[in-house]
Formats: sequence, C-alpha cells, structure tokens
Amino acid sequence: MELQVLKKIIEINTVERDRYSDLLKTCFLPVWCLHVPQFNLTAKSSVGDLININCIDPLGRTALLIAIENENLEIIELLLSFNVYVGDALLHAIRKEVVGAVELLLNHKKPSGGMQVPPILLDKQFSDFTPDITPIILAAHTNNYEIIKLLVQKGVSMPQPHEVRCNCVECVSSSDVDSLRHSRSRLNIYKALSSPSLIALSSEDPFLTAFRLSWELQELSKVENEFKSEYEELSQQCKQFAKDLLDQTRSSRELEMILNYRDDINLLEEEGNNDLARLKLAIKYHQKEFVAQPNCQQLLASRWYDEFPGWRRRHWAGKFITCVFIGLLYPVFAFCYLIAPKSRYGLFIRKPFIKFICHTASYLTFLFLLLLASQHIVTTEQDRQDRQGPAPTTVEWMILPWVLGFIWAEIKQMWDGGFQDYVHDWWNLMDFVMNSLYLATISLKIVAYTKYSGSKPRNQWEMWHPTLVAEAVFAIANIFSSLRLISLFTANSHLGPLQISLGRMLLDILKFLFIYCLVLLAFANGLNQLYFYYETKASDEKGKCKGIRCVEQNNAFSTLFETLQSLFWSIFGLISLYVTNVDADHQFTEFVGATMFGTYNIISLVVLLNMLIAMMNNSYQHIADHADIEWKFARTKLWMSYFEEGATLPAPFNIIPSPKSFWYLVRWIKRQICKRTRSKPIFFFSLLQEVLRNLVKRYVAAMIRDAKTEEGLTEENFKVSSGSTEPRISNFEWPQ
Repeated sequence: MELQVLKKIIEINTVERDRYSDLLKTCFLPVWCLHVPQFNLTAKSSVGDLININCIDPLGRTALLIAIENENLEIIELLLSFNVYVGDALLHAIRKEVVGAVELLLNHKKPSGGMQVPPILLDKQFSDFTPDITPIILAAHTNNYEIIKLLVQKGVSMPQPHEVRCNCVECVSSSDVDSLRHSRSRLNIYKALSSPSLIALSSEDPFLTAFRLSWELQELSKVENEFKSEYEELSQQCKQFAKDLLDQTRSSRELEMILNYRDDINLLEEEGNNDLARLKLAIKYHQKEFVAQPNCQQLLASRWYDEFPGWRRRHWAGKFITCVFIGLLYPVFAFCYLIAPKSRYGLFIRKPFIKFICHTASYLTFLFLLLLASQHIVTTEQDRQDRQGPAPTTVEWMILPWVLGFIWAEIKQMWDGGFQDYVHDWWNLMDFVMNSLYLATISLKIVAYTKYSGSKPRNQWEMWHPTLVAEAVFAIANIFSSLRLISLFTANSHLGPLQISLGRMLLDILKFLFIYCLVLLAFANGLNQLYFYYETKASDEKGKCKGIRCVEQNNAFSTLFETLQSLFWSIFGLISLYVTNVDADHQFTEFVGATMFGTYNIISLVVLLNMLIAMMNNSYQHIADHADIEWKFARTKLWMSYFEEGATLPAPFNIIPSPKSFWYLVRWIKRQICKRTRSKPIFFFSLLQEVLRNLVKRYVAAMIRDAKTEEGLTEENFKVSSGSTEPRISNFEWPQ
C-alpha cells in the first residue's frame, strides 16, 4: 500500500516535477508535499527513504529551522512527524521566542533508529551555540516568562556556578584547559540566574535571591575585570527586579510582612514584627533602589514620625521650636526612662524621632563643653599653664562622663551588630579614632599628674612631655568631634546630598594622594641628593634659624624630611625660588635644582591638582544624578540606627544602670543556659508565600502590559487565573 502511495507521488506532471526540484533545493519538500493532491500522509514513514529531509540550504539552515524562523507551527509539526533531525532547533526556537515551537519540540520524542543527517549538522563548531548553552539558560537570557515556565514544568535544572574564588579541581582544570570558555560559561550561567522571570518562577524568596545575586555579581565584577561591565549590568538588573517587585505591594500589611520577615522568628511576634529584618538585609547588600522605593520610604517615614503624624505639614518655625523644646528637656526624659521605662514619658523617649532629637541635643551639649575647655573660660588659676601635671578642671570633669558614655555606646553597638558590620561603617571608625584619642588624653594627663609636680616655665619643658602630648591629642580629638556632627546632615534633604558627595570626594582624595606621594617621594629623593652637600648650620644663618619656617628660608633640601616638607608647602606657594640657591658659585647645580623644583610644581599643580578637581567633580555629578536614591539610602541607614530597641538613652545617661538593664541581663543568661530553637509556624510562612505569589503574578502581569510586542510573552500565552498560573507556581516554586 505504501508503494502505491509513493508511486502516486512520483507520478506527477511536469510542472509539479519542476516545483519539486526547486523545493528540494531549498529544503521545502514537506511544504511541497502539502500542495501535492496525490500525497498521502500514511506514506510519511518512507519518505525519508527517497529524499533527504535533513538537507540544508546555502546558509546551513534545515527546513525545521526555516519553519521556526517563519513561526510556521503547522510546518514544524509536519516536519517533526517525519522524525526530522532536531539538533539545535529547540535553542533556535527559544532564541526566536516562538512559544508554540518550543512546546512542540519539548513534546517531540526522538526516534530510536538512525537517520540520514548531513555531517555538517553534527559538527559542534558549526553550531550557533556554545556547548554550555542549555535551553533553560537561553530562555533565561531572553527573559521569556512563558518559555521558562514550559521548561520548568519539564523538570529542567539550572547549573549552579561555583564561588568567585573557588579553587576546586573542576574550576582549576577548566580554567587551565580554556580560561576564556571557563569565564564565558560562568558569565552565561550568571546571566541566566539574574533573569527576573527565572527568579520569579524558581525562587522561594525572590527578594533574598535578588539581593544575594546582585551582591555576588558585584563581587564578580571586581575579580573578572574583563567582563566588569557585563557583571555590573546584571547586578543592576537584579536590584531593579527587587525594586519592581516591591512596587507591586498594595497594602501596608503586605509591605510589613515583606520588610519584617526573617527566618528565625515568628512573623507576627511583637519583638520581630517591627524588626525590619529584610530592610536591614537590603541595606547590607546595598540595594539602594529597593530601599529608596516609595512604598518602603512611606512606611519608614510613618514609623519615624510616630508621635507627630502631621509633622511634615507644619511650618518650619513650629518644627524648630518643637525640636528645641524636646532637646532642652532630654535630661528629664532620660531620668523618667531610667526610673520607669514603661511610663508615658519613658516610652516617649523610645520613639525614633524623639530619640534622635535627644541624642543630638546631648552631643551638642558635649561640643559646648569642648568649646568651654578650649577657651579656658572656667579656669581661674593664673599659674596653671606652667604646671607640669595640672589637675582636671571643672569642665574636663564634666566632659569625662560623655566620653565614657560614647565608649560604652560603641561597645554595645559592636556587641549587638557584630565586628564585621561595625567596621563597615566609616562613622564607626571615626568614633573609634575619636574615643581612642580621648582615652589617650586621659591616660597622658594621669601620667603627668602622678609623675610631675610643681611648676616650671613651659618653654623649658622637654618636647615629649606628657602634658604637651595630651594637649596635642586633645586638640586633634576636638576636630574629630566637631566633624562628627556632619553625619546628622543626612537627615536633611538639602544638606544630605552634600554630605554624601563629601564622602565620595574623600575617596577621590585618597586615590589622588597615592599618586601624589609617589611623585613627592621621587622629587624629594632627587633634590635631597643634589643639595645635601650644601647643608649649613643654624649658627651660619641670619637670625640663627635653620629650615623653611624661618623668616629667611634656608636648607630646604638638606635632609629628606625637610625636602618632603618643602615640596608639600610649595603647592600652596609658601616656598620661594631662592631656596634653590647655594652659597658656592655652582650655577649649574642651581639651574638643575631650579628645573627640578619647577618640574615638580608643574606636575603637582597643573596635572595632578587638576586631575583631582576633575575626579571630585565626577563624584559630585554622580551623586547629583542619583541624588534622590543616594540620599534616601543614606537617610534610611541613619533612621534604622534609631529604630533599634537598644541605645535609647544618650550619653552620659547610658552609663547609669537601670532596672531594665538587669532584666535584660537575666533574660540573656536564661537564653544562653536554656537554648532552644524556634521553628517557623507553617501558617505564617504560608502567609508570606501567598503574598509573594501575589506579587509575582502582579509583576508578570505588569511586564505583559509593558511589552512593546506580542512575540513570546502575550496575553494569549499567559493568563493570570486561578486555574492556570497559580497551580504551576505552587507546584514548582512554592513547595509547602
């Protein structure tokens, strides 16, 4: 019977024979078969015995690939019914985002027997895809939700990349064999993992996955410098996905469940409900877009101004008077909290905004005491300046409790947050330096008080006298204390961006100093080598003064240290050119020295200084371009420090033990003795899953609406309904 059918196909007229020849050359024999009336589908099992259905055109395309490019699902289905060679057809269909073709190819069963395939199709070098590109990776690259969903339903798996600095045998051998292929393969995997559609479908916690992945990609950009821009782009894509997913929240309840969720506590527990653990994690991973998202900022603002719901609508004069009034009464609130923490006024000082005002007022009081100490206003002793070991003044005794309070606050912060989180904040490092300087001042004053007695003219003291060193250290500490007030500028929308820009500029200055120090040392070495033969004594100079700080500068390059000082101050125009002269009539030496000195000034002033200005301008412009996000992120970090339960009382009241402190100590000891793990209630965990499911569905629906074309992801291919989408997500992404 099949022979009869084939015979009918062969017995065609001349016109169809010519058409058959043309279609055979262009690999469209199946198309021709559909147009031949005598063709019987019952004979399709033997067509391959007469013709090569896997032939290719001059571009190397098979009939199946051409049908995929034309999105002709009927031809694709017909070709698959003839057991045509599939090869990379699935990858081509995914790249073209032909959802119907992908579904047909996934459901197609490969024939068991052999078939006639052109050798070029079996050559991997001829393939359009590298061996590491799998269907799920390519689908994730296209970010086609529908195709990814089809592949996930088929149970495909995504290869997990190794750590950035992994030294396992597999990574080392792969890098040794072909480092380029190893790097490209890693990039392809991370590009797939950072697909928003894949994260939404395959992750139990899309926010946490996006946070960690963006941080890992940012670290990879520092290691894989060759692909730095690609990794940074993928990292930004993950950050944007987390922000867009948070945009889908519609109620405060959903927002609080997401921002307060953590793995180790009950979702609705009183202590954990306001913990904002997920927001802290976002800050840790530098998710600036997520933190600055309007929904998140609205929730933070409502908690910050808890006691003043209409604060933003008030006049600035009313705000100022209110802050001053609360600031003046902060000692009263502190004593109320010490005596009765649960009273009305005791709870009042625990509010974040009130706590911020009280801490600021306390610090301003400390700065006022420092001002009094530096002006010696309270000192009445006339001979105090000549005492080698003076006793502390009244103001210095008043400053001591604040210093102890600052030190205790830093110890508690390091204990609660951990050493690693503590050192990552630059303000904490500044506090550490400031407190260390105050401790050094106190120690030196104690040494001077116990070791030295009596008075002696100050100009007769030795250079390293403890009192002199203590005064110098105390002066430096005062500078740090005053500059520490800049951190409070973050709370203001006008001064906050300037404060952030200043921090960025400090990084530029550090980079500049590295290059400048190299130039400085190079010229200092050369000038000192040239002039150290001409060093003179102080007795030989006018005024018996030697060095660049004399009225008539001399011996500017006699020693290496003096040369470094001279070159540094020359940037500010404080060194004259005559310092290159020598007493002897050595004009050539003077010419070489003056040329070297002039060349240094050209490099340092014209080149390096202008480069520093350009770097600082770029940093400021970067902050200005992202002023809203940068400022809100910095302000959130400031707010979060006052949302914490601890550190309620400002210095110096925080060093006074309270009944609550003893209760916390007893509870901590009990917790250490009776350790037990609390399991997450399944009910509350399912509530979070339900919220995340809703966010994912809204996100996908929004992605559909914003799509510019209807290719791949369309309204017809994806229907958000209880009978279609939700069961698939529950089965594959939300295991109970």
